Amino acid sequence: RKAMSDREGGVADRKEEREALREEIREATRERDEQRSLVAEAESDLSDLTDRRDRLEWEIDELESQVGAYDADEIPDLDEVESRIEELESEMEALEPVNMLAIDEYEEVQAALDELQERRDVLVEERDAIEERIEGYEAAKKETFMETFESINDHFEDIFARLSAGTGELVLENPEDPFEEGLTMKAQPADKPVQRLDAMSGGEKSLTALSFIFAVQRHNPAPFYALDEIDAFLDAVNAERVGEMIEELAEEAQFVVVGHRSALLERSDRAIGVTMQGDNLSAVTGMRFGDDADEEGVSADD
Repeated sequence: RKAMSDREGGVADRKEEREALREEIREATRERDEQRSLVAEAESDLSDLTDRRDRLEWEIDELESQVGAYDADEIPDLDEVESRIEELESEMEALEPVNMLAIDEYEEVQAALDELQERRDVLVEERDAIEERIEGYEAAKKETFMETFESINDHFEDIFARLSAGTGELVLENPEDPFEEGLTMKAQPADKPVQRLDAMSGGEKSLTALSFIFAVQRHNPAPFYALDEIDAFLDAVNAERVGEMIEELAEEAQFVVVGHRSALLERSDRAIGVTMQGDNLSAVTGMRFGDDADEEGVSADD
């Protein structure tokens, strides 16, 4: 029994030792956890400090790069800066009192200026549009003129060749801007050199002028033409050619011609002759040509 009692006493001691060890283990575990927590907190603080250090180093680099362009000797000291501030404050005080109405007046003037600017912009747009339209009209006018000129020139070359057996053409003095300069007629009657109009004979001038008139008539026919003594400077051959031309053109228009030569009279549908009588009276005689031609005379005071 004593041995049993001793054994039980030993077991109890071992249990106490075991509990004491367990308590020590638990205490050590708590201390370990606390130390781990402290380490984690320290690592977090270290990371924050590292980030802050990096940020400060970056800001320092930026400031150094900005300040690096300046000479340290040129940077004023604090006393100089404060003195300059006092000077500026004194200048500001000298400007007082401030007219607060000036702000309203400025806003009114600015609004009026903005309105004028808008009106100006509108006027500029309208001006540009008008100029564009004018340029379009000018281009269309020039195109129409050149088409007309080329057509009349073709007719002039053909008609002048028929009337004079020579060559002729119309020449613009300024083809790039035909409205700024005039028109020149180059005419070379048969077997003669090219001459200016004022150097031609009366007959050559008549043929040139008639060629131009007939060329215009071909391009833009009119229903009625009146020609006064166009044969006055023409010889018989040229008068015959002009008569043939008028007879051809008379198929599309009516011609009233005052002339002296039979080349024109023979090709007319009706002729009216006027002669002076001895008693200062004009005798007017009308003649109709054709199968049913008749003759009638009328007298009138001169």
